[in-house]
Formats: sequence, C-alpha cells, structure tokens
Amino acid sequence: MQIQKNYNLSKLNTFGINVDAKFFAEIETEEELRELFSDPIFKENKKFFLGGGSNILFTKDFDGIVVKISMLGKKIIEENEKTVLLEASSGENWHDLVTYTVDKNWGGLENLAFIPGTVGAAPVQNIAAYGGNFSDVFESLLAFNVDTGKIKKFNKEECKFGYRDSIFKKELKGKYIILSVRIRLVKNPRIETSYYQIGIARDSIKDELQKISKPPYGIKDVYQAVINIRQRKLPDPAKIPTVGSFFLNSIISREKYQELKKQVPELQCYPLDQLHYKNLEDPELQNENFVKVATGRLLQELGWLGKWIGNVGVHDRHALIVVTNGKATGSEVVNFAEIIKKSYYDHFGIKLETEVNFI
Repeated sequence: MQIQKNYNLSKLNTFGINVDAKFFAEIETEEELRELFSDPIFKENKKFFLGGGSNILFTKDFDGIVVKISMLGKKIIEENEKTVLLEASSGENWHDLVTYTVDKNWGGLENLAFIPGTVGAAPVQNIAAYGGNFSDVFESLLAFNVDTGKIKKFNKEECKFGYRDSIFKKELKGKYIILSVRIRLVKNPRIETSYYQIGIARDSIKDELQKISKPPYGIKDVYQAVINIRQRKLPDPAKIPTVGSFFLNSIISREKYQELKKQVPELQCYPLDQLHYKNLEDPELQNENFVKVATGRLLQELGWLGKWIGNVGVHDRHALIVVTNGKATGSEVVNFAEIIKKSYYDHFGIKLETEVNFI
C-alpha cells in the first residue's frame, strides 16, 4: 500500500472530471486497510472512499485522501437445496457478479444486470432496476469503522434501505468502508418480467424476451433482455462521460399524479417500494397516497431530451441521464443540473432530486 500525492482522478470517475486528490491510496486487502488506518495522513485528513466512480460528481480538487477500494473475492457461505448465501468483496465489479450468479443459475440478480459500479456501492445506493431490487436479496454486510478501526456487521434493518437510499448515503456517510456483502439467491428462481416503460419506444422485458428466446424463459433470458434494453437506451460510460441516472424519479401525491396525467396522458407511476409501472387503479396502488412517477417522461415533455448547454447535455434516449463531451468541469455539470431542476419546478411545481453524490 502506497500513499500518493496530487493524484489525478479523471480516469477513476465515469464523468471523467479532471480533478486531483491531495492524497490517494488503493486498498486491495483488509491488511492494507489496517496499515492505512494507522498512517497519520489517513487520520489527519478529510476522507473519501471510491469504488467504480459511477455515481459521483467531483466539483473541485479533493483536499484530503481518496481511498479506492479494490478488494476482490467471492465465496459461498451457506448452501442448501433451495438457496445459496454468497459473499462478495466490495471491490468486485457488480455486473461481473451478476454474470457469475446467472451462469450458476442462481436467481435474484438477473434484473440488475449491466449496472456500472462495484459490489460495495450496491448497498450504499440500494440499487434497483427493471423490476429488481438489491434489498430483496441482501442479507448482511461487513464494514470498517474509519474512526475506531473496528468491523461491524449490518443486517438489512440496520441498513435502513429506501428508494435509492441507505444509512450509508446519509447518516453514516464517510463513516464506514464496506468490506463485503452477503446476498441470498435462489436455485429455483421465479423470473420477474413485469417491467415496462413508455418512452421514445416501449421498453418491456416481455417484449424483449419474445425477440431473443422462447418460453419457458429462464434467468439467463431475463439477464440478456435487461442488457439489451440498457444498451439500447443508456449510454456506455466507457464511450460517453456519464454517471447513468442523474435524477431520481419524483415522489408525488395521487392527486398530483392525476393532474400531471392531464398534461401527459401516458405518464406512468409505480408504488414507492416497487419498480413495476402500473395503472393507478391497480389493486396494489389503491391505498397508496403517494407514488413514484416516470420523471424522465416529464423532462422529455419539457424538451430536455437531447438538449445541450455548452459541454453538458441530456442523453437523447433517456431524459434522466446527464452526459458531457469530455471537456466539462464539475461546476458546469452542477449548473446544468440546476437549470433543469428550476425548469422542472417552475412547470410542474415538483422539486427534482439528484441521485448523484456531489464531492
């Protein structure tokens, strides 16, 4: 383990923002982490812990130490006829882990395929996509307290998972380094195919499955369908600087949703704890006072799809996604986002929230 000075972070964040860290270290083992913990530079400086760099926006040089978590490894903790309890180190690539479990025919992660980032970021963000939720398979995690050096086990309740949220994103932000995550997968999985979204073109897992396979469908089919949809509508961070979804879907009242439907008749919504778009009269929504709404469709209504200001723009296939031409500063991205948020509030009377961590 080596601590480097004035380290450039442009290749370690998917926006490619050109900023430097005063100090930088990469950790590949728990032993290296403990070595770093005892170093005065670590103790005396502001800290930021970096995974895949796919959900952060550096707005300026970081006046402290950035620690990249690169611990790898996965192992079976427990297995029976029905389930597998799998432990993965936080530095593992998320999509690689999904591919590994799908190849084993262990169900639970297939709808979360092709999400950029690392395993350690999954519980922080409580990732969810295409009808799949990370919290549904999560069992526990181990995390390193950066103040005491002690390792703590967190169960699902202690993580306080919410919509794209967890205790590590707010209350314990910067307090812990996630070392490993345990997830429980099933050997006889029931596939989830109810996701669909109306946009420029209808994206439906069922429709995609019909194009690529024949029933009865398995998790490998769902996995490939999700990848196809994501590749079709989302930019590749390796080619276009982006962090994926920049904004959160808005939570609004049933009454507000009905009001918005008058402006955008095909506007979709879904329950707060799910990702399945539904009709408001669906039994699962009958008693819901609040719903999440397809905010990308509302931004599209405002003309933001494909719109650019200087070096920053909105992706031309998905209005929740901010992209750059590779020359933007963090401040330019922030200013662009503020313009979008103002237009959204001025037109719809709803406060638009960001999903990205501003550093």
